[in-house]
Amino acid sequence: MSSPFHRFAHQAMATYFEVIVDEDDATYAGQAAQAVFAEVDRLETLLTRFRPTSDLSQVNRLQPGQSVKVTLDLFECLAIAQEMHEKTGGAFDPTVGPLMNSLRGENGVLLNLTDKRRAEALARVGMKRIQLDRENLTVTLAPVKGAHEAGPVGLDLGGVGKGYALDRGVEILHDWGIESALLHSGTSTAFAIGSPRSSTPGEEGWVLGTGGEWREAVGFGTVRIRNEALSGSSKRLKGEHILDPRTGYPAREHLAAWSLAPSAAVADALSTAFMIMSTSEVMDVCKSMPAVGGLVIVPRPGILGAFADEAIATPEFRARAVKIAATDS
Repeated sequence: MSSPFHRFAHQAMATYFEVIVDEDDATYAGQAAQAVFAEVDRLETLLTRFRPTSDLSQVNRLQPGQSVKVTLDLFECLAIAQEMHEKTGGAFDPTVGPLMNSLRGENGVLLNLTDKRRAEALARVGMKRIQLDRENLTVTLAPVKGAHEAGPVGLDLGGVGKGYALDRGVEILHDWGIESALLHSGTSTAFAIGSPRSSTPGEEGWVLGTGGEWREAVGFGTVRIRNEALSGSSKRLKGEHILDPRTGYPAREHLAAWSLAPSAAVADALSTAFMIMSTSEVMDVCKSMPAVGGLVIVPRPGILGAFADEAIATPEFRARAVKIAATDS
């Protein structure tokens, strides 16, 4: 007999969260899921930049040299963002909003700026401007040397906040004694708790789809994860430009990227960064972080000028593939 799966969905953070619980008692599973959703809603009030009263909005109103005391949740989220900024060499940067606005004209078209103006725009952003004091839970906005009009920073935690909310949800399900569940935020980032009770020996874990339209290039359509997170990012529109916060120029590296990590917040941030990092940089980051894996889709010139997409995966990612093509190396 197959295990009973109970699914619960909730709208929050401009997406939908879903909790899938492998539990006999549907009422108990539903109560646990609602506890998760209540926590997600609470975190949204703190981490959103769209509410003037949010913790994040207070940080975004800081002038250079000013400080503000924040909640532990926002502090932890910022600390993760800062760590991922450092680990990725600046490729993950939640302060790039003002930079993107300054480099785009009407209808989102990229402006042809001089190198000087581009450098000035870059000087006004960056996690380097965010100084964290854990003992006092304060955030300080550092002045920018030589940039007298730097003004406030424009933090947007969309690339890490949903993952952070999933991690908090995992903690809540553990508190409820749930041993088998899958949580995701809009399917882009997911965390697997344990394994479905119907899993057979040697095939423990939750099976998730990957590859999308690049499935043939990837060589496998699904991965199996257990007590870890999977996150994916891709160019949603043909010709879409993703700016590299390190240079201010459009990134041309990858069509799609996935990351595996022990936490959803880290996986969320890394899949975002992997989109603009070089393939060698992605591999180096994965090697430097325990239990982290990556998969990127690289456009390669093909016959008669066409492009043949190529998938490059770390050993950690390949190890979780349910089925992998013999040609994958």
